[in-house]
Formats: sequence, C-alpha cells, structure tokens
Amino acid sequence: MLDLCATYNARLATWLDAGDRPRVFYDGTIGSLCDLFEAHSESPIHEVKGNTAESYIDSLKVIRATVARRAVRALVPVDVKGWYRRWRMPAKPGSKPRIKRAHDAVAAVRMVLRFGASLGYKDCGELAEGLKAIRFERAPPRESEMTFEQAKAFVETALARGDKRGLYMAIGTAAQFETMLRQKDVIGEWGADEAGREIWDGRFTWENIPGGILRLKTSKRSKKGEFDLTTYELLWPLMQMVPQAERVGAIVKGEHDLPIRERSYRTWFRAIARDAGIPDEVWNMDSRAGAVTEALESGADETDVSRAATHSGVVITRRYDRQMRTAVANVAEARKRGRGEN
Repeated sequence: MLDLCATYNARLATWLDAGDRPRVFYDGTIGSLCDLFEAHSESPIHEVKGNTAESYIDSLKVIRATVARRAVRALVPVDVKGWYRRWRMPAKPGSKPRIKRAHDAVAAVRMVLRFGASLGYKDCGELAEGLKAIRFERAPPRESEMTFEQAKAFVETALARGDKRGLYMAIGTAAQFETMLRQKDVIGEWGADEAGREIWDGRFTWENIPGGILRLKTSKRSKKGEFDLTTYELLWPLMQMVPQAERVGAIVKGEHDLPIRERSYRTWFRAIARDAGIPDEVWNMDSRAGAVTEALESGADETDVSRAATHSGVVITRRYDRQMRTAVANVAEARKRGRGEN
C-alpha cells in the first residue's frame, strides 16, 4: 500500500509541476513510460543533439510497436532478454540478424527506466537495477569501406541525373571521401533552439571557404581542421558546377534549397549507390574508412593520415584502416607457401 501511495504521489507531483508539465502520464506500462520520456521537459532526450535524439526516437518506436502494453511492475530482466532476441531477428528470411537495432532498443529501455526511476517510480528503478547484471551482444565493428573507384562511380551516376539533387549528393560524397570528414561535418545538423524553433548548424558553407580553404572544428571532439579544397580533384570541379548566384549558405543542400537533412541524405545516397553498382553493405559513412585505407596503402605517413583525419591519435586511425584484412591474408598465404602447399 505504501508503494502504491508513493507512486500516486509521484504522479501528482509530476502533474503539479510548472506550466510546462507533460501532457502524458505514466500508467505503469512501458509504452506510457516511453511517451513520458519524450514529452517531459527534464528528459535526457532534450539534452542531446538532433541526430542522437532521432536515434532514440527510432528505438522508442521499436519498443512501442512490440511491448508497449507490458506492465513494468510485472517484468523481470529475463523478459527483456526475450525482447532482445525478438528485436534482433532478421527483417525477412535469409537476411542478417538486426543486432544493432536490438542493442539500441535495449539501451533505450534502460534509459527510459532510469528516467522513470528519477521521477520516483520504484518499479522502474527495480527493473533498471536488475538489468545492470545482463549484457547484450553488440554489433561487430564495420569492415566495409568505400573505394576511390566506388566514390568516382557514385559521383558519375549522381551527375547523370542532371538535377540539383544529383549534384549536391555528388559534392557531399566527394567531400567526405576527399577530406576524410564525418558526415555531420559535411552536411551539418538540424536541431531546435531554446524557443523550439528549427535551426541548422554546420560549417561546410560557401561563406566558410575563403579562397577554397575550409577551416572548422570537428563535430566529435572539436579537433581543428584546415583543408585546401582546391587540391581535391574529385571534389573541387563539382563545387565549380554550382552557379555563382547559388553559392550561399550550406554547400550541400536538400529539399527547397535548404541544408540537407540526415535522413534525406542517407536515403538519396542509397538510391544513387545502387544505380552505381555499389553494394548495400557499403554505407555513406564508409567513405572515411576507405579514404584512410587509400592514404595508408599509398604510402602516406601514418601520423600525417591521423592528423588529416582529425583523429586523436594513430590508434584511432588504425581502427579505420581496412587494409588489416589484406595484411592478415598475405601472412596466411606466405605461411602456406613456406609449407610447400599449393
């Protein structure tokens, strides 16, 4: 009875909160907890950047679509293990397990439970505590890379469209491959200001490349970078194709000549990549790994490559270097030759 009173007192305190009190309430189900997590003014979802918040929302959609009506007080950690197995199942027979999808959804469950506990809901705190002892499989590190040939094929296919979308996608992909910058540093990010108004933040703009020199601090660790874009043979000619009157604001634009949104960029990239014959296993983000590998295989100094990629050190650079597989294969082949095997 005392626990029930505490629960209702917590709900009342939430409702009596200032004028920005949430429009949804926790009714004991995991679905309502997800709703509260999205709506409450003190939720961690309002403290992260736009792309991160979108990834949270994607995981919340998975939870709502499958287990929204489950009562938190009736759940035990083993139930969440069962959810994980369900969420990681292939989208269709014969396809790969969706390990990242499942792991992200479990991480979201942990997050909403911790938030519920912070609001005074003991059932959330108890389940969150029980889940601490359970580990869930993570998706293995990516091994795919975009080669120069693939980047070039993408650019040619995008330009063959003969429209602005194709040109902007060609510029964006070429910029990522040539500069080794992350996608966010090339296309920027949409978010909201304190008043809730939608705003865009990015440094890859026409105004920020005086003389063709791009200077910026990277989005991940605020590492300083300086790039002479005029030296990049795949990128600079594309930028010169943009009419002078349109060289204002974001260099990579999307709908209505506004800075492109991450979802549109990802969708448009896949459509053009397929037309260019690039396998679905190669993602836009793999251009960074491909560029690092190309640089190292071309004989560039490892320290120079690390600095060019704005990494914090060569150890990070080696994680992006996909030539390790080739080295391992070469060693195995040499050992076979030494044994006299064919």
